[in-house]
Amino acid sequence: MMSVSFDRDAATAGCCADCGQLVMRRTPLSDEQAKVMRELCIRCLVFAYQRRQFESGCCG
Repeated sequence: MMSVSFDRDAATAGCCADCGQLVMRRTPLSDEQAKVMRELCIRCLVFAYQRRQFESGCCG
């Protein structure tokens, strides 16, 4: 399970923890399974939500 931190001050410029691209804004994402906080770009954040929604695969 992952959750987004909605603290607007925590969103910073830098490298995305997932894809490694340098971006102007990253959103903190808490991964409760791994017990880590990662900062992701919007593209990787969308993919993380998609992976969470379809974690059993596209065939259910």
